[in-house]
Amino acid sequence: MSWEPVIRQPGEGEKILFKIGLMTFKAPSSLTDGHFAVCETELPPEANVEPHHHPEAEVFYILDGEFTFYVDDMARPIPCGPGAFLCVPPHVVHAFANTGKSSGRILGMMTPGGPTGLESFFRQMGVPVDRDEDVPDLNKPVGHLQAVIAERKGQAGR
Repeated sequence: MSWEPVIRQPGEGEKILFKIGLMTFKAPSSLTDGHFAVCETELPPEANVEPHHHPEAEVFYILDGEFTFYVDDMARPIPCGPGAFLCVPPHVVHAFANTGKSSGRILGMMTPGGPTGLESFFRQMGVPVDRDEDVPDLNKPVGHLQAVIAERKGQAGR
């Protein structure tokens, strides 16, 4: 592997619809020698990630929107708006939800990257998006996104 410079303009990067939002890989680990991956994720209202943990560290920087995070203590909500920063070490339980009335965006980093782990999981479970016009309305509640993903996966299986 080799580590290459990565330059992305707004909206550029590999796009994947995942069960909770649109992920745009700004720097996939294939371009960082497996050290990390950086992803911008837009989450519709009511999107949430249930408590989980994994061997990768994750960094979250809220670009816009209103979120509630839980890190280590699932009984202690942490309200987060634009500019909030969270760094979650490996194996620490965490969860979060878009608590706003419209979509919100998070810039995240997963480390290490590589062919296994979180980045690979998102690609396996998600639906690639080749054209911006194929992105559903992310200001509608997350149920709308999940229906679109199910429909596209059903079409791909035909």
